Amino acid sequence: MTYEHLFPTRDEIPAEHRLEPYAANAYLVDAELRQWEGPTETAYGPVLVRTGGGLGRPSIGHYPLHDEATALEAVRAAARAFDRGRGAWPTMTVAARIERVQDFALRMKGQREPVLRLMMWEIGKSLADARREFDRTIEYIDDTIDAIEDLDRQPLKDFAPACPGTTA
Repeated sequence: MTYEHLFPTRDEIPAEHRLEPYAANAYLVDAELRQWEGPTETAYGPVLVRTGGGLGRPSIGHYPLHDEATALEAVRAAARAFDRGRGAWPTMTVAARIERVQDFALRMKGQREPVLRLMMWEIGKSLADARREFDRTIEYIDDTIDAIEDLDRQPLKDFAPACPGTTA
């Protein structure tokens, strides 16, 4: 007994849930998006579709196969950005960090539908599960920001252990 008939062809999948293969050729180094011109690898998700030759995992896109020099360049850029704790992010005020994370979360919310589609195709989530996971992630970001703001409002003495010979 064959079960192939239970799987849709790619064309039978509703357009709003279909994922067109994408090329993820951009990568970030030194706060700059660069285009990878080297070799790539095809990515396949776990979702099966019916093809002329049976069931298959369709390509969902391509990703770069970075070489050692590119990887080391990214690591060195990250080390420069951190600068042993003296870089922009580690020395930024809590308020400025919160502002940037809130901006990221706002932008992420604007990409909800494409992210849901990627979750469905890349890891086999149902639409309902993808929605819940996305919304939980946004909620977690918001809760984390609230907790950090609460901590930032507390006096530093609340976190310092009592020194011998002092009263706390």
